Amino acid sequence: MTSIVFGLPLGAVGGCAGRRGAAGLVARLIVPVGASVQMVVLPPGRNEVIQTVGQAVVWTAAAAITVLVVVRHLRRRPAAPRAESP
Repeated sequence: MTSIVFGLPLGAVGGCAGRRGAAGLVARLIVPVGASVQMVVLPPGRNEVIQTVGQAVVWTAAAAITVLVVVRHLRRRPAAPRAESP
């Protein structure tokens, strides 16, 4: 049931990930943000040590991916304006 609820919206977001601009940036940040939220809502592991290590790994990876995505977005040159045809 969860796959039905989240599958279509995540598929639509994935389709927008290749776009330039704010829509593409937001689409590319969905996975790291979702992973971070999951660590708060449903932490991994059955004991406190595994939970702490799992959260640290996921939050570190999510932060690194977020930084890489934002830096790459800021370094992209804007698309060259298209020449108008007569």
